[in-house]
Amino acid sequence: MPDATGARAEGDVLAAAINDAYPDYEVVRFREGRFPQRPVNVLLSRDGEEEGRLFDPYALEDMGSDFPPIVAFVEWLVFLHDDLLVYGGGRQVNGILGGLMIIVVITGMIIWWPGKRWWKQSLYVPLSSRRKIWHLHSAIGFWLCLLLLNWGLTSLYFAFPGPVEDLRDWLDSDVTDFVRPGDGLLNFLVDAHFGRFGGVWGRMTWVIFGLAPAVLFLTGFWVWLQRRRRRAAALASQQP
Repeated sequence: MPDATGARAEGDVLAAAINDAYPDYEVVRFREGRFPQRPVNVLLSRDGEEEGRLFDPYALEDMGSDFPPIVAFVEWLVFLHDDLLVYGGGRQVNGILGGLMIIVVITGMIIWWPGKRWWKQSLYVPLSSRRKIWHLHSAIGFWLCLLLLNWGLTSLYFAFPGPVEDLRDWLDSDVTDFVRPGDGLLNFLVDAHFGRFGGVWGRMTWVIFGLAPAVLFLTGFWVWLQRRRRRAAALASQQP
């Protein structure tokens, strides 16, 4: 961030300073930030290639690329999350995986029921239990089942929006309507997918919730492995 002390260059003075700072480039355009303490975004061109830079309007000097490595890394993460790093088909594969996730969640909700006597113990992780991994898997699956189900549903929508859009067109053929049937529910589900509420704390909570599928996979694999070992041991004990 610029050191917002002293006078801030504006207008023709700012334009002249930017041109002087990049004598080997053509200044295509520059955009001042909404707040005085923000740097100026400058778009430069040379030999047919464009480059974005940040410019300090106080010190009148270059501040580096407007696309630093951390931003590039976040963009890579978004590409991985949305399209699995594959152009022209990755999002569709992601949607199919989201559909499989829906099946896993629904079947998990069905087989989760431990009976009237034990269901309350499946809502938390008893410290005295020797099956803490199983209880952790069970508790996370119960408390976050609706969120996991929504992640799968919205992944399907992001990959294959056509059926949903066709349904909305059938319910209301006037596409100029400001509010159409199902818009409120759809917007809520999309906001719940990304955690677009609660400010910073809400997003931090969603970051933690986003680890749930990985934890469920690891704990589920551990439970499956332990069951397989017990079955193998039982079969071995029955052999003469």
